[in-house]
Amino acid sequence: MSPSPTTKQEFPRHPLSVRFGQAFRRYFVAGLATLFPVAVTIWLVIWIFRIADRMLGKSLGIQIPGLGLVVTLLVVLSVGVFSIHFFGRVVFQTIETAFSRLPFIKKIYPAVKQLARFLFSEEGAQAAFRRVVLVEYPRSGVYSIAFVTNEAKTTATGKPQTLLTLLIPNPPSPFTGPIIFVPEEDVVPLDLSVEDAVKLIVSGGVVASPLQAAQRLKGTARV
Repeated sequence: MSPSPTTKQEFPRHPLSVRFGQAFRRYFVAGLATLFPVAVTIWLVIWIFRIADRMLGKSLGIQIPGLGLVVTLLVVLSVGVFSIHFFGRVVFQTIETAFSRLPFIKKIYPAVKQLARFLFSEEGAQAAFRRVVLVEYPRSGVYSIAFVTNEAKTTATGKPQTLLTLLIPNPPSPFTGPIIFVPEEDVVPLDLSVEDAVKLIVSGGVVASPLQAAQRLKGTARV
């Protein structure tokens, strides 16, 4: 009896419609996450401009070109001045507390606030995210992008060493994810700016710069 020929194992392939749907969803979510903060900012400025222009037109009885834009800039500047003082901080904290209790808004507002703080803060993310590295996570042989948020010398592991505090971002949010502590010699510094890393994460990897290892400082060569 002749041996039966070996059959080649075939893995099931998803139908074209399923793959198209997955790609469409991935790109749509990445585009939405990228455009959302920009659209919110533009909408807010236009909204303030239209209200200011309409109120000035009614009160003065004439339309003065450019006056609405000047008032818009003054409103934004006044809110900025108001928000950094004690009374203003109390008012805005009260508003944020109210937002955090609303069923739908509480899911959106924190992410928008974090992204706005990253984009418009004077320190930006550099105050929190020092640099971008590559680390083996969640298992050996699999690499994840991480932000270095802190570093400290410690003997907690039984020997003196420098441990880096790493934030592993969860797309599409670059600001949330697990925090791990890794020896400095076990990470690969990347020649990638924090801004480019944020773009990569928010877009789900669609907007991706080449991952190039950065030159290590002396005394931190990887073993």
